[in-house]
Amino acid sequence: MLKKIEKAYLLLEKNVEFLRCPLCHTSFQVEAYALRCENKHTYNINKKGFVNFLQTKADTEHYTRKMFEPRRRLIQSGMYSSVLTEIKKYFVSGNLLDVGTGEGSFLEFLDNDGAKFGFDIAKDGIEMATELETNSFLSLADLTNLPFADRSLSVILNIFTPSNYAEFHRVLSKNGRVIKVVPEQFYLQELRESYEIPIDYDNTAVVERFKAEFKKVTEQEINYTFKIPQELREDFLAMSPLEWSVSEELKKQARQNPPQQATIHVRILVGKSD
Repeated sequence: MLKKIEKAYLLLEKNVEFLRCPLCHTSFQVEAYALRCENKHTYNINKKGFVNFLQTKADTEHYTRKMFEPRRRLIQSGMYSSVLTEIKKYFVSGNLLDVGTGEGSFLEFLDNDGAKFGFDIAKDGIEMATELETNSFLSLADLTNLPFADRSLSVILNIFTPSNYAEFHRVLSKNGRVIKVVPEQFYLQELRESYEIPIDYDNTAVVERFKAEFKKVTEQEINYTFKIPQELREDFLAMSPLEWSVSEELKKQARQNPPQQATIHVRILVGKSD
């Protein structure tokens, strides 16, 4: 069985043309478990099988295993299966990038006919993503300076994560698509109720910004409830940054009677390149 570093090396050998150096924006060559650009900037493939392209420190304080592990268990249990099924309908042929891939479960479930790439700023998330059989090249990278070549990606997934449209337009191939998923008003309302957070979510500004970036936009609203398996109900309380501002007393109270279902209310936005 191949080691993680060996798998990553083989993936890079096949797909190095789709990457570029984040420092000088020149192309890479693969050399001895490393990427080296024309100006000798070098990025090593580490033993866990990913590359760190960041020029700043990775996030090791906020998005950690403590949150990613319960999130993974819920994703793996099928909580977002209906959303992922709809997303796949908008795929086109070519390379796929998952922006802010986190612990990698979405990327694992979404097959395509090109290369797959995923990045995040959270070190724990990318390390966990290497534990899955995603057959993807994974990295720590900066949303404002993507390590991908111009016009190298056919599908960009932007699921519950920030956007950088200048970079999206740069790396998106002709006839490519950006698929953005944003929460709607009742998304995870049971979690908000448990933590006494107002259910007044409004992403109108985010949606309008997306529509301003693309001449051709398709949108789809999805709203359903997911029955949370009993053994994962406490995981539901810990899967989101929503708990970060909640008192320990309120968290304890919520764990005594955790929600039995979760509302998945989202909008899928699909922007098509010219």
